[in-house]
Amino acid sequence: MNYRILTKYTSFILRIIFRWLVRNNHYFVIALFYKMFAIKMKKNGNNSQTAVSGKITILAIHADKFRGDPVYLSQVSKFRVLTMDGNWARKLSTAFTDKKPSFKEYMNAEVGDELYELKGKIDLFFSGLLSSLSMFIKIDCIISPNYVYFEDWPWVMNFAKRGIPHVLLFREGIAMMDRGCDGLVERHRNYKGYPVMHVVTNNKRCKETFVESGFVDDSHASAYGALRMDYLQKQITAGNGRPISKCKNRKKRVTLFFFDYRQSLFGKEKLAEDEERFRSKYSYTEVIWPHRVDLFRDLHVSIIRLAMKLPDVDFVIKFKPEAIVKRDDSWGEYLRIVNEAGIDLSKLRNYTVEFNVNTHDLILNSDVIIALQSSTAVESSVAGKPVILPLFYNFKESKNFNDFFWRNHLDLYDVAEDADELEVLVKKRLENPEIDERIMRGRRKLFKDCFSDLDGVALRKYSETIEKVVNSARLKNASLK
Repeated sequence: MNYRILTKYTSFILRIIFRWLVRNNHYFVIALFYKMFAIKMKKNGNNSQTAVSGKITILAIHADKFRGDPVYLSQVSKFRVLTMDGNWARKLSTAFTDKKPSFKEYMNAEVGDELYELKGKIDLFFSGLLSSLSMFIKIDCIISPNYVYFEDWPWVMNFAKRGIPHVLLFREGIAMMDRGCDGLVERHRNYKGYPVMHVVTNNKRCKETFVESGFVDDSHASAYGALRMDYLQKQITAGNGRPISKCKNRKKRVTLFFFDYRQSLFGKEKLAEDEERFRSKYSYTEVIWPHRVDLFRDLHVSIIRLAMKLPDVDFVIKFKPEAIVKRDDSWGEYLRIVNEAGIDLSKLRNYTVEFNVNTHDLILNSDVIIALQSSTAVESSVAGKPVILPLFYNFKESKNFNDFFWRNHLDLYDVAEDADELEVLVKKRLENPEIDERIMRGRRKLFKDCFSDLDGVALRKYSETIEKVVNSARLKNASLK
C-alpha cells in the first residue's frame, strides 16, 4: 500500500475513534490525550505540566494567533505558560458537528433551537473534560487573542464556571482608522457577556472601543502596547536611538513584508455583519479596487528584477507561515507571477523567501524595508530604517485609500507610485539610509499612537495585570468555599 494512502487511511480511522470517544463522554481519555499531545509547555525553567509551587499557570488558547505573547510571558519567573493551538480546540467542537456556526449565533442560541441543543451537549462534555484535565494540569488563568472563535467558547465558558479567570490579549488590529474603530465597537457590542476578567489592547484607541461598546468597563481594560515591542526597544536603546545590526559583515539587504492583495484595504465583496450599520458611511469598501492584482504583480516582478540587477544585495520576501500552509490565493498568485516571469528563483542566490524568521531580527538586519498595511511599517520606521510604501496605480486617489493606516503620515515614509520609482528609491536608500531627526520624532509619535510608549516595560505591565487578576479570582473562589 502506498505510504500516502496508508497515512490518509490511518488519519481517517483515528478521526472516527476520536469522535466516538468525544460523543460518548470519555473525558479521562480525551483529557489524557490533550495533556500528552495538544497542550505544550513554553520553556521557563520547569518541564513539568503539574502544579509548581509559587508559579501561576497560564493556558494560551488559540496560541497560533498570538504574535509571540506566550513566549514573552514564559520569560517571567512567576509564570508557567502552556499553549494550545486553535486546531486542537477545533477538533473538539467539530467532533459534535460538521457545521461551523458563527460564534454570535452559538452564544445567543435559545431554547428550541438546534444550536441550543448542540451547545448543551458541548458544555456538558467540557464540564467533564475540564474536571478530568484538572487531574493532570492545574490552570490558574487562560489567555486568548480574540473572542470571535466559535471553538474557543466552550473552553472559556467552562473555565469561567470553574472560577478560572480569562484575560483577553486582543491581537486583531491596532484600530488606526475610523471605519476600523466603528466596526470594532459594533462587533464588541454583539459579544457583550463574553466571560472575560480583563482586556489588554495595543493602544488607547483600541481600548476605548471595548469600553464604548460596554464589552467591559474602564477598570477592566488596559492599553499596554505589544509584548514583542520590548525587544525592539532594547535594541533601539542599545544603539543610542537607532538599533544596531545583529549580523556582522553581512551584505546589504532589502526586505519586503508580504501582503495579501485580497485584504480589506482594497475593498470587500460585502460588509461584515457587524459593519452593516455603517453601510452608507463606508459603502466604498464594498467596491474592489480594480488594480489590486496589478499592484501585487508589479511589486513582485520589480523586486525580482532588482535582485537580478543588484547581485551584491540580498532581497528577502517575508511571508506569514499561514500563507503557504493554507495555500491561499495570494500565495498562488505569487507563484504564478514568478512562473510567468520565466525565472528560476533557485538560481537567484540573493533572493530568499522566509516564513519563520523573527520579524524584529529581520528588520534590524535590513537596510531598506518595503511594506504596506502592516504594523511592520511603523516598527521598521521607529527602528530608523528607510521604509518604502508601494502605492502604485494612483492608489492615493482611490476611495479605498481612506482605510490606509498611514495615509495621514506619508511624510514619514518614502512613497513609490510605480515600479520604476520603487527601483530608484531602493537604490537611493541603499546608498543613503539616514533618516532626518525631525522625521524620527514623527515616527516615534506614530509608534506611541499604535503601541503606547517606547518604554520597554510592556512585559512588566502585562505580568502585573495577570497576577492581579489571578489573585482576585483566588480570593473570590476562597470566599465561596
